[in-house]
Amino acid sequence: MRKLCNLILVAALVLVGCDPKQEPTANIQIDPVMLKMKVGEMTTLEVTGATANIVWTSSNEEVATVIHGVVTAKAIGKAEVTAAVGEAKATCIVYVTGTDGASLRLSPPTVTLNPGEQYTFSYGNTYDLEMTWSSSDPAVATVDQTGRVVAVAPGNATITLATNIESVTARVAVRHSWGEYQMVWSDEFNGTALDETVWTYNTGGSGWGNNEKQYYTTRPENIRVQNGCLEIEARKEHYENCEYTSARIMSKNKKTFTYGKFESRIKFPGGKGTWPAFWMMGNTGNWPNCGEIDIMEHVGSMDARASFALHTVMKNGTRGNNWAKTQWFDYPLSQDFHVYAVEWAQEEQDGKDVIRFFVDDVQYAEVWEEQIDNNDYWPFNKPFFLIYNLAIGGNMGGTVDDAIFEQQRIMYVDWVRVWQRAEQ
Repeated sequence: MRKLCNLILVAALVLVGCDPKQEPTANIQIDPVMLKMKVGEMTTLEVTGATANIVWTSSNEEVATVIHGVVTAKAIGKAEVTAAVGEAKATCIVYVTGTDGASLRLSPPTVTLNPGEQYTFSYGNTYDLEMTWSSSDPAVATVDQTGRVVAVAPGNATITLATNIESVTARVAVRHSWGEYQMVWSDEFNGTALDETVWTYNTGGSGWGNNEKQYYTTRPENIRVQNGCLEIEARKEHYENCEYTSARIMSKNKKTFTYGKFESRIKFPGGKGTWPAFWMMGNTGNWPNCGEIDIMEHVGSMDARASFALHTVMKNGTRGNNWAKTQWFDYPLSQDFHVYAVEWAQEEQDGKDVIRFFVDDVQYAEVWEEQIDNNDYWPFNKPFFLIYNLAIGGNMGGTVDDAIFEQQRIMYVDWVRVWQRAEQ
């Protein structure tokens, strides 16, 4: 009898020892320990240190519910989701935002101040979390831990408001005070040779990325300075596997500018297939990352039309999404000289740059920084160089009518002038 009782006791102890409720639970952990969700989203939490008998609870089921580790965001707010096995517990703090994902707000998005002025931002903090304020450039604008900004010097500074789950930003634009435009450089082309301290010849016939038909040379038959003008002549002749010749010059690494007014008095050739241009490119980096400003492009088959364009890394001709505008006139542009110009102004309004295009002192187009790539890829804040060329055919020049070469096809450049303004 005693032996039977002992056997029963041993069996009972074995059964107790096999009860899954008794597995070790001292070190359970939950992943993640903090979660940010939008209303309507679902996320599964993971528990380590236990695989069964996990009891899930939410401190606020109006904000977030949990079933078998699956959290569902119900409404804006904060809830603690807990996984418990016996006495062991692990908690994930769940922050639920609206469908826009924002729990932290900062307004207005841009503040424009004069040096010395102050402004205090408005903000919203859904969860009343500890906040930190910072300025990307304290030399332009400082910010204290109440959101009060002091404008120090002209320029732009990004103000960041951050918690441990989110950050938001706003711009402080401190106004510049500019003087009048003054001419800082010009080439009047009054000599008998190209100034090679300023200009470099581009040569070649590779199509130049536009399926152009000409070979660019340095020969006087294609480029020369005489009679007070730079002359670029396109000719129909077989040369280096091309059927046409012409010329192209640039001021890269020799004469560069950042911001200003750029003007040139030019007489373009007409004729189906000609494609002359006065334009600029960034002095560093490869195209299109360097940026491109087409001050004026002329297509001979549309003689009364002027074209203006900008190219950036994300918006350029190869993507077919660059900014461009055309302007039609009541007369052929090739009949006479005209002044083609661009004004490239720094942080003119709310800290944003602007580029304006002109023909004979009349403005025909305007582009603000925010219109290109949401400011992320704006390359027009560094040195650019000047380019003149006369292309034949290509993507924009179109089909070439060889009959046009029965007369000379010459692009005349009377002068180029650059104006800049000093900060007062």
